[in-house]
Amino acid sequence: MKYLTAASRLLRHSSRNLSNRRSNLQLLCSIRPSSSGHSYTSLRSYEKFMQDDCFHRNISAKNSFRGSVVGILNCLAKFQSGGIRTHHRNLASTASIPERNKSFATINSDDISYFNKVLGGRGVVQDEEKLDDANTDWMRKYKGSSKLMLQPRTTQEVSQILDYCNSRCLAVVPQGGNTSLVGGSIPVYDEVIINIGSMNNILSFDKVSGILVCEAGCILENLMSFLDNEGYIMPLDLGAKGSCQIGGNISTNAGGLRLLRYGSLHGSVLGLEVVLANGTVLDMLGTLRKDNTGYDLKHLFIGSEGSLGIVTKVSILTPPKLPSVNLAFLACEDYLSCQKILVEAKTKLGEILSAFEFLDINAMDLVLTQLDGLRDPLPSSKHNFYVLIETTGSMESHDKEKLEAFLAQAIESGLLTDGVVAQDINQASSFWRIREGVPEALLKAGATYKYDLSLPPEKMYNLVEEMRQRLGTAANVVAYGHLGDGNLHLNISTKQYDDNILAKIEPFVYEWTSKQRGSISAEHGIGLMKANKLHYSNSTEVVQVMAAIKKVLDPSGILNPYKVLPTSVLSSQS
Repeated sequence: MKYLTAASRLLRHSSRNLSNRRSNLQLLCSIRPSSSGHSYTSLRSYEKFMQDDCFHRNISAKNSFRGSVVGILNCLAKFQSGGIRTHHRNLASTASIPERNKSFATINSDDISYFNKVLGGRGVVQDEEKLDDANTDWMRKYKGSSKLMLQPRTTQEVSQILDYCNSRCLAVVPQGGNTSLVGGSIPVYDEVIINIGSMNNILSFDKVSGILVCEAGCILENLMSFLDNEGYIMPLDLGAKGSCQIGGNISTNAGGLRLLRYGSLHGSVLGLEVVLANGTVLDMLGTLRKDNTGYDLKHLFIGSEGSLGIVTKVSILTPPKLPSVNLAFLACEDYLSCQKILVEAKTKLGEILSAFEFLDINAMDLVLTQLDGLRDPLPSSKHNFYVLIETTGSMESHDKEKLEAFLAQAIESGLLTDGVVAQDINQASSFWRIREGVPEALLKAGATYKYDLSLPPEKMYNLVEEMRQRLGTAANVVAYGHLGDGNLHLNISTKQYDDNILAKIEPFVYEWTSKQRGSISAEHGIGLMKANKLHYSNSTEVVQVMAAIKKVLDPSGILNPYKVLPTSVLSSQS
């Protein structure tokens, strides 16, 4: 009987253009019951790192890349030294935050005068209140002490700023919407903040090819609105779309809700304009989908978190806006059912499947408790797991029929215990609000230890269960994520940060992920939080090559220091 009730709910709440009453009755009567069972912490005291031996050196304003190949070869030759432990090792995470690099200069009045000359005074920010916001990350977990934020409006201004900072050995941190969850967009110490938010112009859009060219400071939601009017959509959608910027999205290779359908930014980004540490502008702003002329250097900067150069412009391929969009909010009793539903969705929905998200009961309860104005779409009972399935296609009646047939079969087989299909865009938005609201709810609940992991889908929830056993009642372990992409967002929510709790989480979570050959960062990046944990997901050889590339493109190490790469590796290359 519960399956008949659930099927009736699905049909009753489905979008307007359903099949006729007779078809609905036939579908309902075909279903048979199944026997399946169903606060804030100072940066200087929070994150722990290896000590930096200050590999940075003062250099001329325009560095030559002569000898770079030799440098890489010398770096590779160090592999035999055994200084770096390899993938799958039981690595310790107890280390100290690096001391401020003594090679970096400090801001003086002459520097301020130069920047005022370049930016005309309008983009030189020394106001304490504004700087406090720019020094603090979205999670209120990390805080720097920068005394200066620069707001360039053109690529040329970015080039002049970096040229000067490189000659003075002034460390800088690129900043967009400052929505990083790993401390990647805020200073560690007194680095100069270069905020590109003023570079927010849409430069061109080709309605035939769907190729958008814009500046890196464009807010993602603004680009989505622009494209909506043109009949296109952005290939990524994030919960932070109202404040994150496309340059930051690219610099972190942001994933988002529809990577299952449209892939990563490595596939969507066609070209970039990037300013290197010494002010050199790399014009790679191509708009061609096929270009095999040598090394595709843009991919170095996608996901490099501003550590190799500052992205100033982007060309991106955008997909057409399709008229038929359906969203179902569904309930499962166990994680195995969620996995089986995913397999069935890929098979039965195929070309129209655009998103497959999940959240557990802890995440659901947290959102409904902490956020105002949200209602449980399935209020009749609680469920252990919830799944959001979105379809996007070009034929409304065809898509609805496919989705309804899929859901009816899933209920009949016992994989689904309840569900509802959005009737209109407002209901669909409320469903998405539940899934996208989890990070905000966690922030309101107190301190959060956030982990963004790529794991084999069949293993993902095992980590959640093991973490609950380790922590007991000391913390609320909350899980949600992009099940269709194998991306788990593991969150440990507590009233306040506690070293005893952290010691139970780390290095266990990284070791567990490494044993599964997973990634310690699926889409959030490495930033400050995971810089010294890179070896859990990458071999010694890979990390050394990364460091060698950093040394070539940023010899003085001024770009986003203490982030992305282990400080011990950088120090060994000085």
